[in-house]
Amino acid sequence: MPMTPAARRRRALIPLLVAALFGGGLTACDDPFQLQAQFPNIDRSFELWAVTGTSATYPSAVIVTTASASQLDAAGSFDFAIDIDADGRLVILPVSKLVQPLIGSRVVAMQRSTTPYSQLLEAPRTGWLPDSTLLVNPGGVFMVKINSLACQYSQSADIYAKFVVDSIDPVGRRAILSARVNPNCGFRSFVAGIPEY
Repeated sequence: MPMTPAARRRRALIPLLVAALFGGGLTACDDPFQLQAQFPNIDRSFELWAVTGTSATYPSAVIVTTASASQLDAAGSFDFAIDIDADGRLVILPVSKLVQPLIGSRVVAMQRSTTPYSQLLEAPRTGWLPDSTLLVNPGGVFMVKINSLACQYSQSADIYAKFVVDSIDPVGRRAILSARVNPNCGFRSFVAGIPEY
C-alpha cells in the first residue's frame, strides 16, 4: 500500500527527532552516569575559643558537614577543635585527640596548604594526615577531609573543606576562621556554587 505524502513527511522526521534527542542529550551531559552534586558550596566564618583557658560554654569546635560551630561534648559529635599554643599559633585538634566518639572511630584528615585561600580551587587527592594535630599561623590555610556517616550510601564518604585563619587573639583565647565547605559526598571542588567534581 503506497504511503500518503503526510505519512512520508512524518517518516522523514523520525531520524531528525532521534538525532535531536540523542544529540541534545550528549551535549547537555558528557557522562549520563556521572554523579551530580546536589548542594552549593557553603561559605562560613567561625569565631572559636580555645579548648584551654576559656569557658566550656563557648564554641571551640567545628562540625564540617553542617558548616557549624559547636561546643565540645563527650560524645565527640564534632570534627575538630582549636587551641592556642604559647607561641600564639592555632592548634587544630581532630576529635580523636580530645574524646573517643560514641559512634565509633571517625577519621579526620588534615593538611596545610601553601596556596592562598582564594586560589585554592580543589582538595588534593593525596597528602592527607589522618588524626594529626596541625599548627597554623595567622593567615595560614588548611584543609579538612572527614569520613561522614551521611555519605554511607555514596561512592565516596569524604566531605572536604578549606579554612583560613583570619586572626588569633592569644589573650582572649579566640580565633576567627573563614571556610568553604563542599557538603557533597566525594566532591573536591572549592569553586563557588554547585560543584562539578
